[in-house]
Amino acid sequence: MKSANPENEYIPLDLRISVRKDTLRLISEMAQDMGISINEVFSFLAEDSVIDLELMEDLNNIDIPSKCSLDDLKNALLKKRLC
Repeated sequence: MKSANPENEYIPLDLRISVRKDTLRLISEMAQDMGISINEVFSFLAEDSVIDLELMEDLNNIDIPSKCSLDDLKNALLKKRLC
């Protein structure tokens, strides 16, 4: 994982989430295979899922209507990238 700001510090968060049994089993197996805790697996997954958003252009300039199709949303994002 690369961060745009290498001075980012880790901040512990106590979270309560719900996952399916199968999901928990897979995450537990991942943690065991990697030799880390389940909390660390969730931490890595959370960071990986948002790390590129930090590097993208400012998303505040993208207007998303309250209701649209998935294709409309994709087209709006693609159009914004091409500009």
